Amino acid sequence: MDLDTEVRTIRSAPIFGGLCASKTRLLCCMSEQQSYEPGEYICRHGEPSDAAYLILEGEVEFVVESPAGDTVLGRQGKGTIFGEVGLLCDQDRFASVRAISPLSVIRINKDAMLRMMQDNAEFSMSIARELAHRVLKLAARAGSELAH
Repeated sequence: MDLDTEVRTIRSAPIFGGLCASKTRLLCCMSEQQSYEPGEYICRHGEPSDAAYLILEGEVEFVVESPAGDTVLGRQGKGTIFGEVGLLCDQDRFASVRAISPLSVIRINKDAMLRMMQDNAEFSMSIARELAHRVLKLAARAGSELAH
C-alpha cells in the first residue's frame, strides 16, 4: 500500500479525525505496516501493550483463551483501531487478537501515539471522544442485557 493510501485510511478512522494531513504522514513514517494470514495472532493476552494497530484491510477477532476453549468477544474490520486502550492505561493486553482473513495493519508504537497526542490537542480530543462513544455503547449493551 502506498503512503497516500495509508494516509487516507488513517484519516478515515474516527479516532484519527483530529490529525491534519502532515501529522498523518508523519505518523505513517513513524509506524510500520504488517501483514498476517488468517489464524495468525497479532498480539496475545497478557503481553505488554506496546503498540496500537489500525486495520488497513481485513478483519480481526478478539479472543479470551481458557482451558474450556476460546471465547470470541468481538470483531473489527477496515478503518478501526485496537490496542490503544492498553497504551493509554499502561495495561497488559486483556485479550488475544487474531486475523480471520488476510490482514494488513499499521502498527503504531506507544511512543509515536503518545507523541502525537502531546503535540496535537485536537487529536487527543478525538481519541477521548472515540473512547467515550465506546463506553456509551458498552453501557447501552449492558443495560439492554440487564433488562432481559
